[in-house]
Amino acid sequence: MGLKERKAAKSIEDQYLADYQKEINDIVGKPVPITINWDTFDIDSIKFVPSVCLQRLTDGLKEVCNDAMGKEAVQEGINTIEVFCIPNEGAEDNKALTLDAGVFSLTACWGGHHSGYYTDLVIRDYLENTL
Repeated sequence: MGLKERKAAKSIEDQYLADYQKEINDIVGKPVPITINWDTFDIDSIKFVPSVCLQRLTDGLKEVCNDAMGKEAVQEGINTIEVFCIPNEGAEDNKALTLDAGVFSLTACWGGHHSGYYTDLVIRDYLENTL
């Protein structure tokens, strides 16, 4: 990861990450730390972290946690969130959502074609079927 990518990642963290982290914690009703694995992002994908990745994650969690049963399931099942980026080429076939030992991982091409990342509805469906 070069200086340009590190500066872009730092800018996203400074401008957006704390607000999304607070909103997600409020939605879930407990702290759920988000780790963005910046070294997996290229410069073109970094700028889409707030609007594509974090917003869809937040909206998906809102849908799951819109009642007490959903909120309780998320509180019990998710302790941390990990975000990874993959290249746009082949992203549709290589993207993945996983929930293992309390770690919810989202792997997609967050800055590419819409088929390479997850919508809030897909995130919601995955969590409702997995939790």
